[in-house]
Amino acid sequence: MKHWQFGLAALLLLGGCTTAVEAPPASVVIIEPSPAVEAPQATEDQALTPEPAAPPVAATTTDPAPAVASLNLPVATVISVGDGDTLRMDYQGQTVTVRFACIDAPETSQTPWGPAAAERLRQLTPRGSTIQFREADTDRYGRMVAEVYAGGQLVNLQMVREGHAVVYTQFLSSCPQTQDLLLQAEAEAQQQRLNFWNQPNPVMPWDYRRGDRSGTAPAPAQAATKDSSPLPNPSGTPSRAPVQGSCECPYDTDSAGRSCGGRSSYSRSGGSEGACYL
Repeated sequence: MKHWQFGLAALLLLGGCTTAVEAPPASVVIIEPSPAVEAPQATEDQALTPEPAAPPVAATTTDPAPAVASLNLPVATVISVGDGDTLRMDYQGQTVTVRFACIDAPETSQTPWGPAAAERLRQLTPRGSTIQFREADTDRYGRMVAEVYAGGQLVNLQMVREGHAVVYTQFLSSCPQTQDLLLQAEAEAQQQRLNFWNQPNPVMPWDYRRGDRSGTAPAPAQAATKDSSPLPNPSGTPSRAPVQGSCECPYDTDSAGRSCGGRSSYSRSGGSEGACYL
């Protein structure tokens, strides 16, 4: 190759390289993508600590009757009401006389408190209504001593709460689950001077039955047993003296001289209710 040909080739080679290596146009702008924006992460303490729960509302229960009445207690039908703490019921085809446990209502002759108590009990346990009962004992007259439930309430407690009956402290141990409620209800009724308590010197029913009608305040209750203390009559003051051999009333005696008690016609269906007691 001649010298001029070699030089021309070199110039062409240099010119081609210069043309190939060019800077990108100034108008071209390369935009880098922005990193994704993530939601702020909870800190470790926040993730592990739950929101404090609202404190539960405390339930206040002052009367156990609704809960107790919902249990599988025996069911009976009211036949009649004798006075403020006595009724007769039909239980499984048998007529049973019930003395309300742990309370004592004024006697019928303690007017107007006794008749008012009897009328209130008739309102709470009307004839033909359904009741439930918890048997606590049997007294010497053959009557069932029981707590009576009607309409979701403990009737014994309701009578005391309204001042139609007082707490029979001598026999309060028969109601271990409700004795505190009975005492509290009596204190409130006495403070509010409800019914029986709305008199200057109320005579307690047990004092009235013993003939102590002076109106003096009763002595503090003592821990006596049923066998060591006088018991009330089944439904108030006897309307006549006991009769031997008839067994018409619970306080009568049979031909052998034994107390008739629950064997009397008073305690049976169709018996002489009202003829035995005032």
